Amino acid sequence: MERRRTRESKFRIVSMMDFSRISFLLIATAMILFTSSCDDEESGSLPATTTIEVTDITDVDAVVSGVVTSNGGSKMLAIGVCWTTEDTEPTVDDNYEPVGEYTTEGILQDDWNYSITLGGLTAKTDYKVRSYAANEAGLSYGETIAFTTKAGKTFHTLTPDMIDTYTQEIWEGPKESLVDGDLSTFWHSAWSNDEGAEVMPLPHHVQITFSEAKYIGGFNFWTRSVSARGIDPAQFDVQISSDGVEYTTVWTSTRFDAKVRPDANQLKLDKNYSSKYFRIRILDTRTTGQMFTTMSELQVFEDGLLPY
Repeated sequence: MERRRTRESKFRIVSMMDFSRISFLLIATAMILFTSSCDDEESGSLPATTTIEVTDITDVDAVVSGVVTSNGGSKMLAIGVCWTTEDTEPTVDDNYEPVGEYTTEGILQDDWNYSITLGGLTAKTDYKVRSYAANEAGLSYGETIAFTTKAGKTFHTLTPDMIDTYTQEIWEGPKESLVDGDLSTFWHSAWSNDEGAEVMPLPHHVQITFSEAKYIGGFNFWTRSVSARGIDPAQFDVQISSDGVEYTTVWTSTRFDAKVRPDANQLKLDKNYSSKYFRIRILDTRTTGQMFTTMSELQVFEDGLLPY
Protein backbone atom coordinates (compact mmCIF):
# COMPACT_ATOMS: atom_id res chain seq x y z
CA MET A 1 0.00 0.00 0.00
CA GLU A 2 1.37 3.42 -0.90
CA ARG A 3 2.30 5.47 2.16
CA ARG A 4 1.14 9.05 1.95
CA ARG A 5 2.97 11.91 3.63
CA THR A 6 1.02 13.39 6.50
CA ARG A 7 0.07 17.04 6.32
CA GLU A 8 -1.39 19.09 9.15
CA SER A 9 -4.53 21.20 9.22
CA LYS A 10 -4.33 23.10 5.93
CA PHE A 11 -7.28 21.61 4.15
CA ARG A 12 -6.44 21.65 0.42
CA ILE A 13 -7.66 20.08 -2.80
CA VAL A 14 -5.42 19.14 -5.70
CA SER A 15 -6.61 20.37 -9.08
CA MET A 16 -5.45 18.15 -11.91
CA MET A 17 -6.19 20.96 -14.36
CA ASP A 18 -3.43 23.34 -13.25
CA PHE A 19 -1.72 21.34 -10.46
CA SER A 20 -2.25 24.25 -8.06
CA ARG A 21 -3.42 24.05 -4.45
CA ILE A 22 -6.92 25.46 -3.91
CA SER A 23 -8.02 25.90 -0.33
CA PHE A 24 -11.31 24.45 0.81
CA LEU A 25 -12.31 27.89 2.06
CA LEU A 26 -11.94 29.39 -1.41
CA ILE A 27 -13.95 26.58 -3.00
CA ALA A 28 -16.65 26.83 -0.36
CA THR A 29 -16.83 30.63 -0.83
CA ALA A 30 -17.04 30.23 -4.59
CA MET A 31 -19.85 27.72 -4.28
CA ILE A 32 -21.78 29.96 -1.89
CA LEU A 33 -21.51 32.87 -4.34
CA PHE A 34 -22.56 30.59 -7.18
CA THR A 35 -25.61 29.20 -5.39
CA SER A 36 -26.68 32.64 -4.15
CA SER A 37 -26.63 33.91 -7.73
CA CYS A 38 -28.68 30.96 -8.95
CA ASP A 39 -31.66 30.86 -6.61
CA ASP A 40 -33.57 28.66 -8.99
CA GLU A 41 -30.96 25.87 -8.71
CA GLU A 42 -30.63 23.55 -5.75
CA SER A 43 -27.18 22.98 -4.23
CA GLY A 44 -28.02 19.43 -3.13
CA SER A 45 -27.38 17.74 0.20
CA LEU A 46 -24.23 17.10 2.18
CA PRO A 47 -22.32 13.97 1.22
CA ALA A 48 -22.42 10.84 3.39
CA THR A 49 -19.22 9.08 4.48
CA THR A 50 -18.44 6.15 6.78
CA THR A 51 -15.27 5.43 8.73
CA ILE A 52 -14.99 1.67 8.24
CA GLU A 53 -12.10 0.49 10.43
CA VAL A 54 -8.56 1.02 11.70
CA THR A 55 -6.19 -1.90 11.09
CA ASP A 56 -2.49 -2.80 10.99
CA ILE A 57 -1.71 -0.65 14.02
CA THR A 58 1.98 -0.45 14.89
CA ASP A 59 4.00 1.91 17.06
CA VAL A 60 4.28 4.56 14.31
CA ASP A 61 1.46 4.01 11.81
CA ALA A 62 -2.04 2.64 11.21
CA VAL A 63 -4.27 1.93 8.22
CA VAL A 64 -7.66 3.70 8.12
CA SER A 65 -10.43 2.63 5.73
CA GLY A 66 -13.37 4.79 4.71
CA VAL A 67 -16.05 5.08 2.06
CA VAL A 68 -18.30 7.77 0.58
CA THR A 69 -21.79 6.32 0.40
CA SER A 70 -23.48 9.32 -1.24
CA ASN A 71 -22.29 12.43 -3.04
CA GLY A 72 -25.42 14.32 -1.98
CA GLY A 73 -26.31 15.14 -5.54
CA SER A 74 -23.25 17.20 -6.45
CA LYS A 75 -19.64 16.50 -7.34
CA MET A 76 -17.16 15.50 -4.65
CA LEU A 77 -14.58 18.15 -3.86
CA ALA A 78 -12.53 16.43 -1.14
CA ILE A 79 -12.29 13.02 0.54
CA GLY A 80 -9.98 11.76 3.28
CA VAL A 81 -9.45 11.11 6.98
CA CYS A 82 -8.64 13.42 9.85
CA TRP A 83 -7.36 12.65 13.32
CA THR A 84 -6.33 14.09 16.67
CA THR A 85 -4.71 13.12 19.97
CA GLU A 86 -7.04 15.44 21.86
CA ASP A 87 -10.19 14.29 23.65
CA THR A 88 -12.37 15.89 20.97
CA GLU A 89 -13.94 14.91 17.68
CA PRO A 90 -11.27 15.21 14.96
CA THR A 91 -11.77 17.74 12.18
CA VAL A 92 -9.81 18.88 9.15
CA ASP A 93 -8.47 21.72 11.33
CA ASP A 94 -6.47 19.10 13.26
CA ASN A 95 -4.52 16.64 11.11
CA TYR A 96 -5.77 15.27 7.82
CA GLU A 97 -4.78 13.10 4.88
CA PRO A 98 -6.63 13.46 1.55
CA VAL A 99 -7.34 10.69 -0.93
CA GLY A 100 -8.43 10.65 -4.55
CA GLU A 101 -7.65 12.87 -7.52
CA TYR A 102 -9.62 16.03 -8.13
CA THR A 103 -10.85 16.39 -11.71
CA THR A 104 -13.21 18.74 -13.54
CA GLU A 105 -15.95 16.28 -12.51
CA GLY A 106 -14.81 16.27 -8.91
CA ILE A 107 -13.32 13.19 -7.25
CA LEU A 108 -14.56 10.21 -9.20
CA GLN A 109 -16.43 7.28 -7.68
CA ASP A 110 -13.48 4.92 -8.15
CA ASP A 111 -11.78 6.79 -5.29
CA TRP A 112 -14.71 6.77 -2.90
CA ASN A 113 -13.76 3.48 -1.22
CA TYR A 114 -10.24 3.71 0.17
CA SER A 115 -7.64 2.66 2.71
CA ILE A 116 -4.85 5.01 3.70
CA THR A 117 -1.77 4.67 5.92
CA LEU A 118 -1.27 7.31 8.59
CA GLY A 119 2.46 7.53 9.21
CA GLY A 120 4.64 9.38 11.68
CA LEU A 121 2.47 8.53 14.68
CA THR A 122 3.79 8.35 18.26
CA ALA A 123 4.14 5.06 20.13
CA LYS A 124 1.75 4.28 23.02
CA THR A 125 -0.54 7.21 22.15
CA ASP A 126 -4.33 7.44 22.00
CA TYR A 127 -5.78 8.70 18.71
CA LYS A 128 -9.22 9.51 17.32
CA VAL A 129 -9.84 9.32 13.59
CA ARG A 130 -12.78 9.72 11.21
CA SER A 131 -13.45 10.12 7.52
CA TYR A 132 -14.48 13.37 5.90
CA ALA A 133 -16.11 14.27 2.59
CA ALA A 134 -16.94 17.62 0.98
CA ASN A 135 -19.18 18.47 -1.96
CA GLU A 136 -20.68 21.69 -3.30
CA ALA A 137 -23.11 21.82 -0.37
CA GLY A 138 -20.46 21.57 2.37
CA LEU A 139 -18.44 19.24 4.56
CA SER A 140 -19.51 16.13 6.51
CA TYR A 141 -17.80 13.55 8.69
CA GLY A 142 -18.07 9.84 9.37
CA GLU A 143 -18.06 8.04 12.69
CA THR A 144 -15.10 8.53 15.05
CA ILE A 145 -12.92 5.51 15.84
CA ALA A 146 -10.46 5.53 18.75
CA PHE A 147 -7.25 3.50 18.69
CA THR A 148 -3.92 3.32 20.52
CA THR A 149 -0.55 2.85 18.86
CA LYS A 150 1.58 0.01 20.15
CA ALA A 151 4.60 0.28 22.40
CA GLY A 152 7.40 -0.42 19.93
CA LYS A 153 10.74 -1.61 21.30
CA THR A 154 11.88 -1.09 24.88
CA PHE A 155 15.60 -1.78 25.29
CA HIS A 156 16.79 -3.19 28.61
CA THR A 157 19.99 -1.75 30.03
CA LEU A 158 22.68 -4.41 30.43
CA THR A 159 25.69 -4.00 32.74
CA PRO A 160 28.75 -6.26 33.12
CA ASP A 161 27.59 -7.62 36.46
CA MET A 162 24.34 -8.85 34.82
CA ILE A 163 26.04 -11.04 32.20
CA ASP A 164 28.15 -14.20 32.22
CA THR A 165 29.58 -16.21 29.34
CA TYR A 166 30.04 -19.94 28.90
CA THR A 167 33.78 -19.55 28.29
CA GLN A 168 36.04 -16.50 28.32
CA GLU A 169 39.38 -15.92 26.63
CA ILE A 170 41.92 -14.47 29.09
CA TRP A 171 44.08 -12.61 26.56
CA GLU A 172 41.39 -10.58 24.80
CA GLY A 173 37.70 -9.92 24.46
CA PRO A 174 36.33 -9.50 28.02
CA LYS A 175 32.58 -9.85 28.52
CA GLU A 176 32.35 -6.17 29.52
CA SER A 177 32.89 -5.28 25.86
CA LEU A 178 29.48 -6.74 24.97
CA VAL A 179 27.70 -3.90 26.79
CA ASP A 180 30.11 -0.95 26.62
CA GLY A 181 28.45 0.69 23.61
CA ASP A 182 31.73 0.67 21.67
CA LEU A 183 31.76 -1.26 18.38
CA SER A 184 35.56 -1.22 18.30
CA THR A 185 35.76 -3.53 21.34
CA PHE A 186 34.64 -7.16 21.41
CA TRP A 187 33.98 -10.25 23.48
CA HIS A 188 35.69 -13.54 22.62
CA SER A 189 35.06 -17.03 23.94
CA ALA A 190 38.09 -19.08 25.02
CA TRP A 191 40.46 -20.10 22.23
CA SER A 192 43.89 -20.47 23.90
CA ASN A 193 43.47 -23.07 26.68
CA ASP A 194 45.84 -20.87 28.70
CA GLU A 195 45.54 -20.35 32.47
CA GLY A 196 42.24 -22.15 32.80
CA ALA A 197 40.58 -20.61 29.73
CA GLU A 198 39.22 -23.94 28.53
CA VAL A 199 38.15 -24.18 24.90
CA MET A 200 34.71 -25.77 24.58
CA PRO A 201 32.64 -26.71 21.54
CA LEU A 202 29.48 -24.85 20.55
CA PRO A 203 26.92 -23.92 21.68
CA HIS A 204 28.27 -20.93 23.61
CA HIS A 205 26.01 -18.57 25.52
CA VAL A 206 25.68 -15.17 27.08
CA GLN A 207 23.65 -15.46 30.27
CA ILE A 208 21.67 -12.47 31.47
CA THR A 209 20.37 -12.15 35.05
CA PHE A 210 17.88 -9.34 35.71
CA SER A 211 16.96 -8.08 39.15
CA GLU A 212 13.36 -9.01 38.36
CA ALA A 213 11.46 -10.69 35.53
CA LYS A 214 11.63 -8.84 32.20
CA TYR A 215 10.14 -9.42 28.78
CA ILE A 216 12.46 -10.10 25.86
CA GLY A 217 11.08 -10.20 22.34
CA GLY A 218 14.35 -9.90 20.41
CA PHE A 219 17.96 -8.81 20.41
CA ASN A 220 20.56 -6.99 18.32
CA PHE A 221 24.16 -8.01 17.91
CA TRP A 222 27.15 -6.69 16.01
CA THR A 223 30.03 -8.70 14.60
CA ARG A 224 33.57 -8.17 15.82
CA SER A 225 34.96 -7.09 12.47
CA VAL A 226 34.02 -4.97 9.48
CA SER A 227 34.66 -8.02 7.29
CA ALA A 228 33.17 -11.50 7.59
CA ARG A 229 34.85 -14.01 9.90
CA GLY A 230 34.24 -17.73 10.05
CA ILE A 231 33.59 -17.46 13.79
CA ASP A 232 30.78 -14.88 13.43
CA PRO A 233 27.49 -16.16 14.91
CA ALA A 234 25.16 -17.72 12.32
CA GLN A 235 22.42 -19.31 14.43
CA PHE A 236 20.97 -18.64 17.90
CA ASP A 237 18.46 -19.94 20.35
CA VAL A 238 17.03 -18.39 23.52
CA GLN A 239 16.58 -20.18 26.82
CA ILE A 240 14.79 -19.10 30.02
CA SER A 241 14.92 -20.38 33.58
CA SER A 242 12.87 -20.03 36.74
CA ASP A 243 15.86 -20.56 39.04
CA GLY A 244 18.98 -19.69 37.04
CA VAL A 245 20.05 -23.36 37.01
CA GLU A 246 17.74 -25.37 34.76
CA TYR A 247 17.11 -23.76 31.38
CA THR A 248 14.50 -24.45 28.69
CA THR A 249 14.79 -23.51 25.02
CA VAL A 250 11.84 -21.35 23.93
CA TRP A 251 12.97 -20.10 20.50
CA THR A 252 15.47 -21.09 17.82
CA SER A 253 16.53 -19.09 14.76
CA THR A 254 17.28 -20.38 11.31
CA ARG A 255 20.83 -20.14 10.00
CA PHE A 256 21.66 -16.74 8.53
CA ASP A 257 24.55 -14.82 7.04
CA ALA A 258 25.37 -12.12 9.60
CA LYS A 259 25.83 -8.54 8.46
CA VAL A 260 29.19 -7.11 9.48
CA ARG A 261 29.58 -4.03 11.62
CA PRO A 262 28.71 -1.24 11.65
CA ASP A 263 25.41 -2.82 10.52
CA ALA A 264 23.35 -4.39 13.29
CA ASN A 265 21.82 -7.86 13.13
CA GLN A 266 18.32 -7.87 14.63
CA LEU A 267 16.59 -11.11 15.56
CA LYS A 268 12.94 -11.09 16.62
CA LEU A 269 11.45 -13.91 18.65
CA ASP A 270 7.99 -15.34 18.00
CA LYS A 271 6.66 -13.60 21.15
CA ASN A 272 7.82 -11.74 24.25
CA TYR A 273 9.14 -14.15 26.88
CA SER A 274 9.20 -13.23 30.56
CA SER A 275 11.95 -14.37 32.92
CA LYS A 276 14.59 -13.16 35.33
CA TYR A 277 17.14 -15.49 33.73
CA PHE A 278 17.92 -15.64 29.99
CA ARG A 279 20.54 -17.38 27.92
CA ILE A 280 21.22 -16.26 24.35
CA ARG A 281 23.05 -19.21 22.83
CA ILE A 282 25.22 -19.28 19.73
CA LEU A 283 24.49 -22.61 18.06
CA ASP A 284 26.59 -22.27 14.93
CA THR A 285 29.03 -19.93 13.21
CA ARG A 286 29.49 -18.62 9.69
CA THR A 287 31.94 -21.46 9.06
CA THR A 288 30.41 -24.58 10.55
CA GLY A 289 32.50 -26.59 13.02
CA GLN A 290 34.25 -23.74 14.82
CA MET A 291 35.14 -24.15 18.51
CA PHE A 292 34.86 -20.50 19.51
CA THR A 293 33.01 -17.32 18.61
CA THR A 294 33.00 -13.55 19.11
CA MET A 295 30.71 -10.50 19.07
CA SER A 296 31.15 -6.76 19.43
CA GLU A 297 27.89 -5.66 21.10
CA LEU A 298 24.66 -7.20 22.38
CA GLN A 299 21.31 -5.50 23.07
CA VAL A 300 18.03 -7.07 24.20
CA PHE A 301 14.56 -5.56 23.95
CA GLU A 302 10.88 -6.02 24.67
CA ASP A 303 8.90 -5.72 21.44
CA GLY A 304 5.44 -4.23 21.83
CA LEU A 305 4.51 -5.41 18.32
CA LEU A 306 4.82 -9.07 19.33
CA PRO A 307 2.33 -11.08 21.43
CA TYR A 308 2.94 -11.81 25.10
